[in-house]
Amino acid sequence: MKVTIERIPESQVRLDIAADPDEQNEAIEKAYRRVAREVVIPGFRKGKAPRSMIERYFGREMVVEEANRKLLDDLYRKAIEQEDLVPVGDPELESIEPEPLQFTVTVPVYPAVDPGNYLDVRVDPADASLEEDAVDEVLEALRTQQSPWVDPAEERTAQDGDQITVDIAITENGEEFQPPTEDATFELGETTFLAELVDLVKTLKAGESGSADITFAEDRVDAGDPRTGKTLTYTLNLTGIKQRDLLPLDDEFAKTYASAENLDEVRDRIRTNLHIEKTRETRTEVVNSIVEKIVEGATLELPAPMIEEQIDRQVQRAQRELSMQGVPWEGFLRQIGQTEDEWRESVRENAAETLTSSLVLREIAEKEGIEVSENDLIAEIEQMVAQSDQAQQAQTRQAYLSNEYLRNVIRNELYDQKLTQRLIDIATEGGDVVLNGYVAPEGVELEVDEAAETAADDAVTADTESLDSTE
Repeated sequence: MKVTIERIPESQVRLDIAADPDEQNEAIEKAYRRVAREVVIPGFRKGKAPRSMIERYFGREMVVEEANRKLLDDLYRKAIEQEDLVPVGDPELESIEPEPLQFTVTVPVYPAVDPGNYLDVRVDPADASLEEDAVDEVLEALRTQQSPWVDPAEERTAQDGDQITVDIAITENGEEFQPPTEDATFELGETTFLAELVDLVKTLKAGESGSADITFAEDRVDAGDPRTGKTLTYTLNLTGIKQRDLLPLDDEFAKTYASAENLDEVRDRIRTNLHIEKTRETRTEVVNSIVEKIVEGATLELPAPMIEEQIDRQVQRAQRELSMQGVPWEGFLRQIGQTEDEWRESVRENAAETLTSSLVLREIAEKEGIEVSENDLIAEIEQMVAQSDQAQQAQTRQAYLSNEYLRNVIRNELYDQKLTQRLIDIATEGGDVVLNGYVAPEGVELEVDEAAETAADDAVTADTESLDSTE
């Protein structure tokens, strides 16, 4: 076999393959034997007809074609192995000469990835200090949420923050456009309410009515919305206004609504959770910036089939997320006014960016020797087991060790953590990416802190989630 290889754009290769005479002759002999076993020629038992009779009945061309069908596949596979190529899609036959067999195929292959000068990437750490105003905002939101609704002390028009109850009638040219709505409840400033209706209701007192004409241009509503291009008259009857009776922020509030001994304890809890969250988000943002800088300096060409597979994964992920919300995929497409093909095209650029990051990070992980050993895996499982109920530890350990799915989940998490930390070490020259981040008090193990640490690796996890599919 003789093979000539040519690399062409989009991570494809063109292979010119020629069989040597011995390979061709052997393939033809086997083809004659196969044909002889399968056909009936008058005067001969199956499998006993000589080559001359087979050629007289079926022609040499048919036998050569039968031989080449198997030989072509064998030679292609040998060429792929010989040239150390990893196909990521089906080959396309460009030309073929039957005897002696010579053919040309084009095949998309796993791309050559040059991560560039990733060791030179540097980032500055980001500040995760927490302002006390953030604590005040959360505490005030908690207070507002728990405070009861009451009637205003005096008659007035509706305003932001009020809970309103309205009857709504919608007409077009004096004719009913859709059945009226009664006793609809909205919280002004918090729930969805057309801007024109917000302006209208703020001119009304309880018991008063008003109307507004609203035009729905195509860019205002979703495709397929029956209001598109129409001017409708909305008539509101404001039947009720309520406002929050804000509770005092004191120790009694803390005991009743936050299961805390006093208000200071509530503030401490809020401060801790906000600081953990901000530390996590800050770390994720900086890690993302490291990945972006590395990818900017990398070089690779993506083969089209790998992009399509990545889009498939994004479709499947979107379908799972919608299913969890009780939304059918077809209903979602109708809502956004797109076919599945149109939606796939809309995410193509994002899919290519995600795939590029995945491949570049994988190449760096191989160069840096990032791997998770069996000892790493067992040590992590033991740490997880130690946090479980002591009476169940033996059972929990066995469950982790014997379940291959759970082992793979843990192994992937450890891999992501190791890769993330290596990227941080490179970009900060052994430092950290977060200044003034949350640090748990000495001797205190917080589950939320562990969750935050794991979540901080999401930047790399998102980029490496498709690696298994490219093995």
